Amino acid sequence: MVGNDMMKWLKRLPLMHFVEALIACRAAKKRGKSPVLYFLLTQVFGVFVLVPLLRKPKVGTRKG
Repeated sequence: MVGNDMMKWLKRLPLMHFVEALIACRAAKKRGKSPVLYFLLTQVFGVFVLVPLLRKPKVGTRKG
């Protein structure tokens, strides 16, 4: 039973990383960063790259 659940997660992991990488690619473009670099980094490291990227301000926006 536990092995089955683990296999389901391992099968879903590449799809989740791909979706995260697409989000990172778009976010990097809006922040003036290299979309390809962030796509690849997110494919490998996942949310650990995506969250700090999303916290950066977008190009052309001001605070206040």
